[in-house]
Amino acid sequence: MTDMSGRPMRAAAACAATAMLWLGGCAAGSSPTEPVEWDQELDLGVPGETVAVTEDVEFYPACGNETLNHDGTTWYPFTPANGEDFTVPSARATDGLGDLPTVGWSRASAVRALPAVVAPGPGDDTGTLVEFEGGFAHWVSDNGLLETWLTTTTISYSFLC
Repeated sequence: MTDMSGRPMRAAAACAATAMLWLGGCAAGSSPTEPVEWDQELDLGVPGETVAVTEDVEFYPACGNETLNHDGTTWYPFTPANGEDFTVPSARATDGLGDLPTVGWSRASAVRALPAVVAPGPGDDTGTLVEFEGGFAHWVSDNGLLETWLTTTTISYSFLC
């Protein structure tokens, strides 16, 4: 005689674990497994509704690998692969320059074509942080020249600044 009492439960658990691995590997919004390149786009999901707007947030995304620590949360800059699903919040200072397009992460050193990081100009290192459901945020400098999308998903970068 064989005891079959534990086998159905083990089989069900094994099936459930296999299904979770299979679905998790295909789902958008998963963390990158390799260090992110300077110009790499990531599909980390889609931002939900706005949950907070904070002005006067100090941050300077000079290279694109700087993290922003705000109210106990670490935010990582990234360029969304699905940019059409990311809308820029409407209220921001543009200093008369009109509505600037969204850029993934603004790199002050790249924008100004210098080999080293330049010191922030007026309005470059403070701005407005808009937080969304789903672990996403958008930061734009007070002068409207620098902006970046951010995520709470931990990202490792392959480049140094």
